[in-house]
Amino acid sequence: MSPMKTIVYETMIREQHLDTLGHVNNAAYASLFEEARWELITDGGFGLDNVAETGLAPIILEMNLRFRREVRNREKIRIETRCLSYLGKISKLEQLMFNQAGEEACTGKFTFGLFDLKNRHLVDPTPQWLRAIGAH
Repeated sequence: MSPMKTIVYETMIREQHLDTLGHVNNAAYASLFEEARWELITDGGFGLDNVAETGLAPIILEMNLRFRREVRNREKIRIETRCLSYLGKISKLEQLMFNQAGEEACTGKFTFGLFDLKNRHLVDPTPQWLRAIGAH
């Protein structure tokens, strides 16, 4: 499967994202990337209501974050998300965060899948799920 479309999410860094050094805390990067992923799938028709209805939910299996540039309070950031591949039950996703100056601030590589909440195992992606993540 070739790379899919890129989805853009923009937000502003707030005080709760900061550490004592005055820049975004490392754990906040993971949270911001998750926020962008939920926005992506909710806009794609697979939000929490759908998770409750179907019993299927996204699950992160692995993540790797690379911090490249500092991001500070009240900066506007842009997160670009794209699915790189979906092989069987496992997908690879990339997220790039850009600071207000347009510089790449952080990159995230994620391995994820669709999880059956009742039976507690990964399942094959549904057509609805693939559309929601831009992999249609």
